[in-house]
Amino acid sequence: MTFLRRYAAVLALSLLGSAGAADTLPPSIQAITQARREIIAVLPQVGSEAMAQALKTAAGKGTRVFLITERRTVKGGGYLLTVSHGPSSIRTYLYAGQISQPWVIVDGAWGLAGPGLDRSAGGDLQIFRDGATLQRLNTWARQVTKAGPIARPDLLKLRYSK
Repeated sequence: MTFLRRYAAVLALSLLGSAGAADTLPPSIQAITQARREIIAVLPQVGSEAMAQALKTAAGKGTRVFLITERRTVKGGGYLLTVSHGPSSIRTYLYAGQISQPWVIVDGAWGLAGPGLDRSAGGDLQIFRDGATLQRLNTWARQVTKAGPIARPDLLKLRYSK
């Protein structure tokens, strides 16, 4: 069994074996911090401190982090500035539309989806590994990121302007 399969199996068992929604996030966070190549994180509000720290931790190890969040939530609080002003391997993109569900793809091989990724209160998470879903989400992310990331000073201006 390859490392990735063993890793995904352990992650799946830990997620499925947890008693409640609040217990599902810590194993996911740990798995995200172990990304080697890249993370695509689509978080409508960047509302989870644990997720923000996981993304910064992964970026601190050299992993490229592509954070996509809703443009309208820039002024709404959350942990957007915490993440976007982390290591230089973090790129922040503002999406003009509404994001219906948070999701994260790790190293292009597997992903997580569910409200628990974007809320401190947690929530149900689903692991996905099927190629069609990964391809569809990657295609969407490429389209959103095509225009380029928002510069950090510009993000601060948006956040604190009247």
